Amino acid sequence: MGVMARILPEDFGLTEGLIEEVRARDEGQARLFVRLLLWGCGILWLSLTLLLYAHAAGRTRLAGMAVPPLLGALGAGIGGLPVAILSAVVSWLAYPRHPKAAALERYEAAIAGIRVCDVCLLARGDDTTKEGVSYCARCGAWICPECRTRYDLRAIAAFKRGRRRQGDSGAG
Repeated sequence: MGVMARILPEDFGLTEGLIEEVRARDEGQARLFVRLLLWGCGILWLSLTLLLYAHAAGRTRLAGMAVPPLLGALGAGIGGLPVAILSAVVSWLAYPRHPKAAALERYEAAIAGIRVCDVCLLARGDDTTKEGVSYCARCGAWICPECRTRYDLRAIAAFKRGRRRQGDSGAG
């Protein structure tokens, strides 16, 4: 039996410090995206609700005053797509891709074995292990070949991962 060569970060021009720097930059980009998205949708909801209250003032009874927040939420949900696009553009401009991010992705792909795809787990609830799962430094997640081109599922997973990280940092 042949001995398998051990894959080292140095083979890809990486050090532990560089790996941490790339991951920190990508995590900062993800946090900024989620923060901008949540604040943008929240401000949109509040604005629409206040506009509807102003329009309904003096025209509706007290029971009708419960409708503006619901309509504001519907409007914020519909307006959330442009807010998400703007948040993505701003966060990518604020945190440009690290020059060694591609090398880190190649290194992580080389050491990746059979793993659970983070996108499948967070977006679909599928926790089965898959072959060919590699690490995406931009997303900060392990992604299977099927999900690599599914940006809709990757966005859902990034949103859930961001909300979970916010919950973890807010608890302490």
